[in-house]
Amino acid sequence: MITVKNIRKAFKDLVVLDGIDLEVKRGEVVAIIGPSGSGKSTLLRCLNLLERPDQGLIEIGEAKLNAEKFTRKEAYRLRQQTAMVFQNYNLFKNKTALQNITEALIVAQHKPRDEAKRIGMEILKQVGLEHKADSYPITMSGGQQQRIGIARALAVNPHAILLDEPTSALDPELVTGVLQVIKSIAEKQTTMIIVTHEMAFAKEVADQVIFMADGHIIEQGTPKELFDHPKNERTKRFIKQVGEPAELI
Repeated sequence: MITVKNIRKAFKDLVVLDGIDLEVKRGEVVAIIGPSGSGKSTLLRCLNLLERPDQGLIEIGEAKLNAEKFTRKEAYRLRQQTAMVFQNYNLFKNKTALQNITEALIVAQHKPRDEAKRIGMEILKQVGLEHKADSYPITMSGGQQQRIGIARALAVNPHAILLDEPTSALDPELVTGVLQVIKSIAEKQTTMIIVTHEMAFAKEVADQVIFMADGHIIEQGTPKELFDHPKNERTKRFIKQVGEPAELI
């Protein structure tokens, strides 16, 4: 589903990604963990060209792109393969929950308004917020806004969903609700890459966990391999520092 080869990205003299190789299978959930500044979010943003990589190859679904030289058409096609869930929701403040979800269906996918509304209501029900269809973001909690963000990503039926620390801006009591929604999506074999600090969530939901530091993938494996039997010293130190993953409530 997703193949990344030798992705490099620098901001002036600061190398943020230094030769990243990654493969994600269809229906697989991959969690990326690591200290702040390790390049996790930048990697995610490079996959849909929110950040343009300096070099490397990206292949997602039916789209393929060489970061050093690509056309506008190739960029558009690559972006169409994924949907992004942001840390800070990025909802349209002047649109209702339902309108936030249907906007891309109507504008980008040219669906009739009635069909877009039907899809939007089905997905609102899936994330438990059908009663908020006509509410504006300002009237919703952070957890509800993030669930609308997830619903918006689901609505366009992407090949993969990219989630950039989806709970980092939430109050602690709102985190579990959002994680449960993501977990329910994962159970439907939706391909996802999740940058997260929630170790218990990564351990329970992910098929593969990647540990990044200083722009490199230091170690990757199943949750059991990475959390219970890490091989690299840096991985061991990080897991010891953040604490062993507890059970997800």
